[in-house]
Amino acid sequence: MDNINELLTPEFIWCMLGIIMLLAEFVMPGFVIFFFGIGALLVALLCFFFSSISINAQLIIFLISSILLLLGLRRFFKAIFRGFFGSKDKMPINKNYYLGETAIVTKKITPYAKGRIEFHGSMWSAESTEAINEGAPVIIIEQNNLTFKVKPVLKK
Repeated sequence: MDNINELLTPEFIWCMLGIIMLLAEFVMPGFVIFFFGIGALLVALLCFFFSSISINAQLIIFLISSILLLLGLRRFFKAIFRGFFGSKDKMPINKNYYLGETAIVTKKITPYAKGRIEFHGSMWSAESTEAINEGAPVIIIEQNNLTFKVKPVLKK
């Protein structure tokens, strides 16, 4: 029984609480409990080095550090864990990447109405200054978002 009482030190309790909170983040995603787990581990570290910290001070340190970490770092870490970091506006876009490529018309294109083309196994909207029948090969000359401007392939 004495061994259990020796284990129940504040630093051990805060450390276990922190680890439980970090593991709970896997069960209840939302990326909030993680920061409270880090706050608990911080209090465990402080209790390890400064054993005279009162329980009230420990709770205050836990709450303040957890909330500050949550408010300050949640957006940063959430972006990293979701796999996207930075602004979408800063992403490089090569609008000329598909220019000159060949596609096949799947729905007739007229100068007044968009048609459809099959390109790299996907269907895309397409427009042209001239009428192009279904099944005809075309060359991509411009890209505007998800619509390609095309022209017919000239046969020799």
